[in-house]
Amino acid sequence: MAALPDEMKQRFITVFQSFRKEKYLPLVAPAGITPAEASAIWFITISEKAGLGPIQPHFIAKGLLQTPSAVSQTLKSLEEKGYIRRERQSADSRAVSLILTKQGTQIAAELGCMYDEHFGELLEYIGEEDAQHLLRTLEKVLDFHRAQAHAGKMERIDHPCE
Repeated sequence: MAALPDEMKQRFITVFQSFRKEKYLPLVAPAGITPAEASAIWFITISEKAGLGPIQPHFIAKGLLQTPSAVSQTLKSLEEKGYIRRERQSADSRAVSLILTKQGTQIAAELGCMYDEHFGELLEYIGEEDAQHLLRTLEKVLDFHRAQAHAGKMERIDHPCE
């Protein structure tokens, strides 16, 4: 295989470092809630849709790569605003499930529209053909890294919150 030119190697390194460090997320948050609250509501929503069972605070912390303390404050605020409620698990009195209220479900629907708008703008900006090509390429990169890890040539480092 031909060697990758130094300029191209550096561009790969720079782009991958930027994705890792910068973590751009669309700041979609309906009026009255913070982006952190919006992220928690969205996480609960997609977890429910995926059928993951009772959603517990530590799952949100892990999924959003946040500390349990930070998520606890966010959930407290969402509960005070009436967007979620906590239900005790019968098997373990310490464990709670998070459930969206009717207001929380309405906010989740609004968030869905906002995310759709954001990704529509992204698709419009890069074009459908380039977006499809990018997805195929990123999936190949991921497959390559998984194969390298399986072969013992690469180590997978989990995020400390996981």
